[in-house]
Amino acid sequence: MRHPLRVLFLATFALAASACGGGDTPPVDEPITPEDPCAPNGHIHREPTGDWCHCHKGYLPASTGLACVVDPDHVPSEGFDFGDNGEHACWHVSHGPFVTAEASTSRNPRVDDFHTYYTVKLRPEGGQYVGTFSYKAFASGDFVVYLSTPDVPVTLVETTIQQTVTPAATRPTDDHCAGLQHMVGYELTDRVQYTLTLGPTSLSEVGLVVEHLE
Repeated sequence: MRHPLRVLFLATFALAASACGGGDTPPVDEPITPEDPCAPNGHIHREPTGDWCHCHKGYLPASTGLACVVDPDHVPSEGFDFGDNGEHACWHVSHGPFVTAEASTSRNPRVDDFHTYYTVKLRPEGGQYVGTFSYKAFASGDFVVYLSTPDVPVTLVETTIQQTVTPAATRPTDDHCAGLQHMVGYELTDRVQYTLTLGPTSLSEVGLVVEHLE
């Protein structure tokens, strides 16, 4: 004959198990994803030097706290202005400074030196050539990627959030030099890290200058 206290204990345990779903495995709490304080008009950048908001066009970081607020001085642009259409960039083709950047599978070489003509060596992949490079904007505004040929696909991605940046405009350079023939315009943001991919293309080497239009 079972002891009354033992029967009471077993009944209480069964009731508790039933209330918890009757399983042996405790429920797993879903991870809580912190909300982005800069959304919906931007997104947060978390860096060792401090968090900051990368705000969309027409918005700017709030003076206090992390948020994106309407920029009262924003004037919508009508088209993209390529400035001198490659004249200054062509000066660097002849006068430098000159840097060679070689694509690699282990790292993304930097191509963000000021006023520099890069000879970019791409790596073979799938019967063509491709290369991925690192570019960090040093100001906010209009930037132009000048290329030695229009026959090279260009992709620019904001590295932190892996979001492709849509070109503002593309067009040929004016006839200032043979070394740069094509321009791709972007609106970039100061301190933001970007990933620049060239190719796939049949070319193993490309001339490159990236300039901020002041």
